[in-house]
Amino acid sequence: MKRIVAKILCTGLVIVCASLALIGQDRALRIGFQTSPLISWIGNNDNLIVKNGGNFGIKLGSTVDIYFKDNYSFTTGINLAFHEGGEFQYDIGGNYLPESELSDPLLQAGDKPLPDGTRIRYSLQYVEIPLGLKIRSKEMGYVRYFVEAPVFHFDFLTRGRANIETDVMKYNHENIYKDLSVVNIFWGFGAGIEYSISENNALVAGLYYQNGLLDFTRDNGERAIANPNEDPNDPNDNYLKQKDDSRAVVNNLVLRLGIIF
Repeated sequence: MKRIVAKILCTGLVIVCASLALIGQDRALRIGFQTSPLISWIGNNDNLIVKNGGNFGIKLGSTVDIYFKDNYSFTTGINLAFHEGGEFQYDIGGNYLPESELSDPLLQAGDKPLPDGTRIRYSLQYVEIPLGLKIRSKEMGYVRYFVEAPVFHFDFLTRGRANIETDVMKYNHENIYKDLSVVNIFWGFGAGIEYSISENNALVAGLYYQNGLLDFTRDNGERAIANPNEDPNDPNDNYLKQKDDSRAVVNNLVLRLGIIF
């Protein structure tokens, strides 16, 4: 974990140094801050793992626009993203979190510790480094419009928690970090408005869509399918095990609210 944080800080330092270098080349640079609420949901290519609701989260961080031409810039920065994710319902149970540090060992014991219909709500926290292209309109009174596309986000997982619920039990805030992928990449786009409040400062509002490109789970778990050749009422019968090789992705809709200088 410390190594990951160190790498993230080093990357942020590289961004700052590169920005200062561009200033030395007489290229305009604008720095801003954002507090942006988001709606997050998850999808899966396995029809036995069903999406079952999303999360409300927030992004906090800084933005940097590096202009290489009037009204054209590269955009970057560094953000903290909280509570991304959503809920899956696992129609066929099994041992889906074998590496996690769970509070109850029964959640990982045997072939099928999580029964059919188990619901897992994922809550993911990332450090995020975006990189994209921004195009602005000319100023019309106090207003400019802008588009950012494409925008790629390189995300590093810093925390992973889950609520695990069945018909008879519920566990909250379980540590599932070890069953999640540490790195994720998103692509997306957005558009919005800048409203000047002084000669150099402006308020910003925009709407952004982000689509995850990588599986956010490590697929270490197994599905436990009832063996048709054995008695389904016998608890000692063996299950047919099937490796979880599904692809689970995160999607976000972000309302960006901020100020630039």
